[in-house]
Amino acid sequence: MNQEQHIWKYAFASLVVTISTLGFGRMSYGVLMPFMKESLSLSYEQAGMLATMNSIGYLGMVLFAGILATKWGSRRLVVFGTVLVAAGLLYLGTVQSYGASLVGMSILGVGTAFTYTPLVNIVVGWFPQRRGMMIGFLVSGLGLGTLISSLLIPFFTTLFTNDGWRYLWYIYGILSLLFALVALFILRDPPIPLLKKEQKDQSLLREVYLHKGVLLVAIIYGLIGFAYLIPQSFLFSFILESKINPYTAGQIMAIGGLMSIFSGPLWGSISDKIGRRKSLIITLVTGATSMLLPVIFPVFIGFVISQFFWGITVVGMLSLIQALSTEQIHASYAPVALGYVTIYFAVGQLLGPGLGGWMTDHVGGISSALLLCSGLLLLAFLFSLRLQKKRSNGYAESKGLYKLGEESKQHVRTQNEGN
Repeated sequence: MNQEQHIWKYAFASLVVTISTLGFGRMSYGVLMPFMKESLSLSYEQAGMLATMNSIGYLGMVLFAGILATKWGSRRLVVFGTVLVAAGLLYLGTVQSYGASLVGMSILGVGTAFTYTPLVNIVVGWFPQRRGMMIGFLVSGLGLGTLISSLLIPFFTTLFTNDGWRYLWYIYGILSLLFALVALFILRDPPIPLLKKEQKDQSLLREVYLHKGVLLVAIIYGLIGFAYLIPQSFLFSFILESKINPYTAGQIMAIGGLMSIFSGPLWGSISDKIGRRKSLIITLVTGATSMLLPVIFPVFIGFVISQFFWGITVVGMLSLIQALSTEQIHASYAPVALGYVTIYFAVGQLLGPGLGGWMTDHVGGISSALLLCSGLLLLAFLFSLRLQKKRSNGYAESKGLYKLGEESKQHVRTQNEGN
């Protein structure tokens, strides 16, 4: 019972931190973007570049986050990153220009980089046998953040007219400060599996950066990153362009947010039973199909069905690929591997919103950007067919091969009391 309570405490803390960093700091921008765009007189290309600047901040720090987590401790970085995200959210409520908005979005990216990789390291380190489910709970913060934004933005824009989006940034910042306190009081650094004698002299270049399994996962993750911010950045505007009122459009987006809350834990738990590869293939095909639907049927029912299937798969595919990245190599390299593959993901994010905005302005409108998203996911599906069917890491999870800090030792003693 105590072990189960321990798991759910960590699931809760991880969830609220990712609501702040991934939900408020990244995904909510797609819902707030039309109102920021109008208030600050931005073009679609500029609006896309704001999302891209977020990714630049993320890309610039994500590899360092994995390395620093192995040296300074994951918990310290998670708390620092969440506070930094809170600062960026509060700052965005004050911006009056495109340039100031770029600064705010870059702060969010840097804060997310310092938070997310160490947070995955914590839950995988404490619960290696339940990593699919735990990463799923963690990533479900994406969906909750989108859901909260989708439900609140119509109310705030009605109540505060042109400044409604500013008040939402303020609220997100205050909540993020509270979530940083939750992380501080609940999370602890995990035990670290020790390398065998023959593994100690092996380099990161060979064991992580040039590892074939890690590279394949990285390419797939990069394609997903290229694709997944496109609908988040432009789909809400596409719904509005299809003559659907803002309130109904917010409800449609909320469907995707609601479904994505369950997507991570659902597919994480499924993958713990049927395998990551098979689960990832299913989610990629479903996600690609869901982005074709609004292009073919740009009406209410088409958007609803699209958001249902997109929501139920998008967070799942993210949690699956992250779990895969930690399973390719020895557990002590897990945070570095996750940070490394996330670079590919972040590079994809750099390209996605910017190219999507350019295509929207110069090619075929928002529908062309959605077709790009679908095509990228289908390409990721083709690469996923080459993944090994069996997990390749063989580290001992129960042979006593661990190094613990004093705080973690006390945490383990507390956890085991009464067992």
